[in-house]
Amino acid sequence: MNSVRIISVMVILLAFTSIGGANPGGVGDGNFDMQCGGACHGDASQNQTSPAALELSLDSTAYLNLPVSITAKVSGIQFTSSDKVGLFLITDTTGHSDLPEDAGWTVISDQHGGNNNYVEISGSSLTSEYTASWTLKSDNLQPTEFYLSIHHGDENTPFFGISSALTITPQEVPDNLPRLATDYSPIISRDLGENTTMLISTIDVQQMTVEWRLVEGESVFVNASLVGEQEWSYELPAALQTSVIEWRAVLQGEGPDQTTPWFRIAAQEPVLQIDQVQIYLQSIALGCFLMGLILTLHNKFYLPTINDESSIGLVSDGEINSAEMLPLPEGGLPEGWTLEQWKWYGHEYLEDIK
Repeated sequence: MNSVRIISVMVILLAFTSIGGANPGGVGDGNFDMQCGGACHGDASQNQTSPAALELSLDSTAYLNLPVSITAKVSGIQFTSSDKVGLFLITDTTGHSDLPEDAGWTVISDQHGGNNNYVEISGSSLTSEYTASWTLKSDNLQPTEFYLSIHHGDENTPFFGISSALTITPQEVPDNLPRLATDYSPIISRDLGENTTMLISTIDVQQMTVEWRLVEGESVFVNASLVGEQEWSYELPAALQTSVIEWRAVLQGEGPDQTTPWFRIAAQEPVLQIDQVQIYLQSIALGCFLMGLILTLHNKFYLPTINDESSIGLVSDGEINSAEMLPLPEGGLPEGWTLEQWKWYGHEYLEDIK
């Protein structure tokens, strides 16, 4: 029955393949606590102190429920070849409950056009300094300490580092300040080959100019059109290949002009939707099918021997007749013989004892 046990293990592994497992090479962008550094980039107990110099800075004044950008600068890492650098924007250093959302902040846009607190950027031996930015907003006026955590490594050693705190205290919004609506959420992704109409909801805005560009590319300036009450529109041309566009708006009204943070929108192939529940069910069904097949083959080809204690008394006359064998001699099978041997060579035995 060892084969049955093996199939059972296979079923369990198939059903729970994506539930766990470490990923020393990184896992891609996502929302992760700092503790992920032990699972994503190596055993946390083996982490060495990163030589990287880490710095966080606030790009402008933070107002309640209005987006603001935080920029991270990383320097002092030496690579012998291309590699991944994992950067976490966190609000605590205990290793858990440290996502910005745990402190009342919402990540609106990240380095790659997503809305994650963790991003992976490509390192190179030709580059000595790296930057990343997050655009986020707070729903409370409480001061919050932000930290930048870094995880990187080579084939044998994982490195970990954490910056000093950047304290941000949001302010109340001044009267008549041209601004984005508090419930405005920008588009962060689009499909390839489609023009994208961007709608922007505002408060106390009389005129809007939008600047957009490919990341670190040449800027294009357009005047947004008013299409409704405090709702503005402009259009981004279709992207023909995977890329990231960043944009910001200059808002004008009775109050001081305001420039929004940079928002990023990623153009990508349409995402294939995968239902993990169906995959698990299919894996279990496949495992059950294989188990049934093994059991069927096992029962069909397993032939008990006369010395197999589990087979004593289990061979009936009907089974013997169905095998089309010669009648057994008085006293049963000769000593040391099997039913299979008797089936093919029993006639020789009978001739020899005549």
